[in-house]
Amino acid sequence: MSLCAALAATPAYADEQAGSPPAAKPAPSSNAMVNLVRLLVAQGTITRENGEKLIQEAEREAAEARLAAAPAAAPAAAGNPAAVAGGQYAVGNLPPPPQGTIRVPYIPQVVRDQIRDELRDEVLKQAKAQGWSSPGKAAPDWVHNLNIYGDMRIRSQSHFYSKDNSDFIPNFQQIVSGVNGQDPVPLDLINDPIPLLNTRQNQYNLLRYRLRVGVDFNIGDRVKVGFMLGGGNDVSPVSSNVNLAGNFTDRNFMIHKAFIQARPTDWATITAGRIGNPFWSSEALFDNDLSFDGFAGDFRWSSPNGLLDGKLVLGAFPLNFGALNFPNTSNVKTGVPQRWLFSAQAETDFHLGGDVFVRSAVSYHHYINMQGRPSAPCALYLGVTECSTDGTAAGFVQKGNTLSFIRRIVFDPTLPATAVQPQPQLLGLVQPYHILDGMISVKVPMGENTDVTFSGEYMRNLGFSRSNACRYGLAGQPVNNGGSGGNGNICDPVEANRTPYVGGNQGFDLQIGAGWAHPNRPGQWRAYVGYRYLETDAVVDAFTNDYWRLGGTNMKGYVIGGTVGLYKNVTIGGRWLSANEISGEPLAIDVLQIDLNVEF
Repeated sequence: MSLCAALAATPAYADEQAGSPPAAKPAPSSNAMVNLVRLLVAQGTITRENGEKLIQEAEREAAEARLAAAPAAAPAAAGNPAAVAGGQYAVGNLPPPPQGTIRVPYIPQVVRDQIRDELRDEVLKQAKAQGWSSPGKAAPDWVHNLNIYGDMRIRSQSHFYSKDNSDFIPNFQQIVSGVNGQDPVPLDLINDPIPLLNTRQNQYNLLRYRLRVGVDFNIGDRVKVGFMLGGGNDVSPVSSNVNLAGNFTDRNFMIHKAFIQARPTDWATITAGRIGNPFWSSEALFDNDLSFDGFAGDFRWSSPNGLLDGKLVLGAFPLNFGALNFPNTSNVKTGVPQRWLFSAQAETDFHLGGDVFVRSAVSYHHYINMQGRPSAPCALYLGVTECSTDGTAAGFVQKGNTLSFIRRIVFDPTLPATAVQPQPQLLGLVQPYHILDGMISVKVPMGENTDVTFSGEYMRNLGFSRSNACRYGLAGQPVNNGGSGGNGNICDPVEANRTPYVGGNQGFDLQIGAGWAHPNRPGQWRAYVGYRYLETDAVVDAFTNDYWRLGGTNMKGYVIGGTVGLYKNVTIGGRWLSANEISGEPLAIDVLQIDLNVEF
């Protein structure tokens, strides 16, 4: 029972039986407040010093109350001189109380309220000072500087292939990246079987999960350190999915993010390490699971009237530092060109009337040293294991970008011309990638917390040139992206015999969505439909989305999907992606995804 309730429950002239207190304790007082304060002191709720102060105050105010009540009671006590003694108001003709009984005199309500308020303030003051009730002191400071977040997704994914697909499409991802996806692995594509893609056998209910857990530490007001761990795919930088079929073996945790972020001013943020995508873009350019290694700066400004906001984002990201000990088996080392991505994006946000919101951005992404280079004559038959430009071989690829052989292998002249000689080759990218990207989004409210959003993106690879396809002659011609006709050689010296090169450098992505911006409560929903067109070398196929036509470029198609909230931070969603090739061999793939998502 609270102190106020205890006082309110005390009747005037109530008799309370009490046992004999121990000798070590002070005798019970006739003032109820004195006894209550002593009880709080004994329980350690307040200190003895503060308790003594409260007792003195309670006794003083009780005496004043008795004096104030004496004149009003005088007429009633006129026939009883014993009722007033020494200026104190006494109980009238009541029989003597039993042994051990304590008489509790009446305390006016105004006095009780004042004592209650003063006692409450004193207790709260002591509690905050000692740190046992204040929210700001309930735990060490580092706990309040820590933010833990994450999500879990269970996905069922099915692949449906057209029966008209070509059954001879090389699996360039395996050819370029090898089994582990870390280092290019030379393959003899002339004499050995070529790894091929599955293009006709449907795959149903491929169950996968994605688990991500992130932690941010605030170091003061201006610096933050963060990291994110989760499952992932060893081969792909654009997938954090893990198959739920691995003979019950344990799965790896990987580092998706690890960064330091500083905010030197209110309008500038600098981030270094392994970070999320700092740019506003669609998945046609950068997959949502892609993390960036390097540095990014974010610089913001706002107009005085609050109708226009702007942002400039700059970034420098190393892709590959090259082998530090190349060639590995030679005492004469040569340099390997480093690969970098340098990016800049300017963004503006317009806040129009009626909560209409327009966002636009223009960005430029300049890749350095992405092209493969032909090697010097490489005499592998003499025991050489590395050719001079192996370091320019393509890293991870999906499919779509134009590729060519980069090794110029010299045959053993002592063998007859009809002898089969090994030709382990590496593949390099034919085109450079200097990508101009423009985006716009218009959000129009359609109800409380819901909107309709129209978004569009256009991409153009300014570094693309059709002359790049044959810059190294017949030996360095593309091994893919050839059209129909000719003798199969894109760079045949005789123009009439050439197979046309069908590579392209443009792409766009359109989408319309409606509903809640981020459904995370029961009944909230969002639906969307979109169309994408992406030519062979419009973007780097290694970093684009891996769901449309199962990854890569040289595709066109549509998506339709939606998400519905089941519980707080629990949603279920699905989407159907249908895409065909733009040019080259027929390859049409439809993908169905059903997702159960939980955020925390």
